Amino acid sequence: MDIDELNTLYENGEEFRRKGQYIEAISAYRQILVQAPDSPHILRRLGECLLKKGVPREAVSCFHEAIKLAPEDASQFHLLAQAHRETGDIDKALVALERASVIDPENVSYHVDLGWCLADLGAMKNAAPLQDRAIRAFETALRLHPKDPGVLEGLASLYKDTNRIDLALATIEKALEMDPYDLDRLELKDRILRRQKTNELPPS
Repeated sequence: MDIDELNTLYENGEEFRRKGQYIEAISAYRQILVQAPDSPHILRRLGECLLKKGVPREAVSCFHEAIKLAPEDASQFHLLAQAHRETGDIDKALVALERASVIDPENVSYHVDLGWCLADLGAMKNAAPLQDRAIRAFETALRLHPKDPGVLEGLASLYKDTNRIDLALATIEKALEMDPYDLDRLELKDRILRRQKTNELPPS
């Protein structure tokens, strides 16, 4: 197979992927890898399509191979974390997200996903230190992007879950200043206020 045929296969694969025709895209990328097995970009694309098709374990293998070839590409670790999440291996997802956020510390999405991963683990293991780390990850994301209402909402939710009600209320109100009619955030504010009232009740 010459370079023109490989380019045609790649263009076809990209077109299939954009259209959501993942089986056809997977076939094209696999044909390319027969000729160019050391391409991290093609391995990544294959892994992305495998994730979309609901076979995350195969995607994990692709992302691992891509990382071996491009170990300083933070996005590969981010994708690996998504695949681990879908297999239910949150501990491995956490390791991958930590690596992504170290390689690219300015990426808001990596810190947000790291925060949610830590929060989920903290809830599963009833571990306050993990919840505290989740809050720190969101606070880092907020420093990077202080006007992101989604980050503010996530941080407010974590403050609520850790019973930091005054902080939760102040944070969700900042989010609502940017988008006053977001129903999810209004509902979160209502839950925070209900928690505040419960906390203020005298012990029975």
